[in-house]
Amino acid sequence: MSIFSLNGSPGAAIATYLTDTKNEQTLANKWAKATPQVKADIAYFQAQAPKLTSADALIKDYRSLKIVLGAFNVADLLTSPALTKQLLTQDPTSASSSVRKIGNPAYQIFANAFSQFKSNPLSDSSGVASIVNSYVENNFEAAQNTQTPGMQNALTFTRTASQFKSITALMTSKPALSVVVAQTGITFNTYANMSYDQQVSFLTRKVKLADFQSAAKVTRMAENYLLQAAQNPTVWNAKTPETNSLLTLLGGSSSTSMLSLFDGSGTTASTGSTDPTVSLFA
Repeated sequence: MSIFSLNGSPGAAIATYLTDTKNEQTLANKWAKATPQVKADIAYFQAQAPKLTSADALIKDYRSLKIVLGAFNVADLLTSPALTKQLLTQDPTSASSSVRKIGNPAYQIFANAFSQFKSNPLSDSSGVASIVNSYVENNFEAAQNTQTPGMQNALTFTRTASQFKSITALMTSKPALSVVVAQTGITFNTYANMSYDQQVSFLTRKVKLADFQSAAKVTRMAENYLLQAAQNPTVWNAKTPETNSLLTLLGGSSSTSMLSLFDGSGTTASTGSTDPTVSLFA
């Protein structure tokens, strides 16, 4: 079955999901190499990254900035250069910082990774490789979602599920939440309309974090979500609403963040193996 074919039936969605999860990184790399614009953008970013030694330099290089923000799932910042600079240059642990005031977990992860550009992940090859790897995976999953409703959330959840060690960590990931809430018998809109305390209480009662350590259980949850997305895509494949999880989510260090990729060893946190992505675009 082609990974690029249109999959409208529940059975086809499951088949595509199983194919993708067997070796997603390999498929994602093949997709990137077969997509001229993506391949060209990555090659450009790899060449430019060592020169981007300041927040201003990164912000002025729109093409590189698109890669970085896409890797962190904060592409919406492309239209907000002033806010992007604040996230790159302010102390993200300060209560007066913009990222703390906004309360967006994805912004917090991004700000933490660059941390006033003192821990600039663009300064070494392993940081650049991790960003490229995440950018490719995220865009591959988004591309798959255009073919199969819900596929992006299902793949992201499967890839990151074992890293969730707490309910609050789970709540920082909209894709994972979409899959998990689908198991509970309510819609995501119903969940999103709960107060933060109600969300925590509901998930604590309904979710067994230990299940996320079982590949078989994670697969079953993702498959169940895909079945619901195929049957009712307007409910389960719509843009996930914002939840009421704000600053209280930002105190801990979720291992699902891009920060876990920058372990200083030149390896990816999920596999412990050397990231091959850069070599694909040499």
